[in-house]
Amino acid sequence: MAGRLAVQLHDRMEALPWIDASPAAGANGYEVTAEGARQLGRLGVDVEGAPARRRRFAYGCLDWSEWRPHLAGALGAELMKLALRRRWIDQDLDSRALAVTRTGEHELRSRFSMEI
Repeated sequence: MAGRLAVQLHDRMEALPWIDASPAAGANGYEVTAEGARQLGRLGVDVEGAPARRRRFAYGCLDWSEWRPHLAGALGAELMKLALRRRWIDQDLDSRALAVTRTGEHELRSRFSMEI
């Protein structure tokens, strides 16, 4: 997931704090905090299994349209799958564009205090 939505989600997860994006988290990227693991688990994100994927776990990737980081890696992919599965977002079949659904607006507001 990229773009404005992904950058906002990254910022909220850092502010809550569900992820630790500080340099102290390590050279390999971000760490999920205990609260983040608890909350992401409640959402259905496989935080434990994500590190076993064949990609980096979680890190910031500079979003080319927003010039700010979005969450990349296995954790970002898990969040994207969750958002698609729960119909928080719809993906345009002819492009990589995403649209936030009414359900998604409600869920992002209630779970992350995000205004889309």
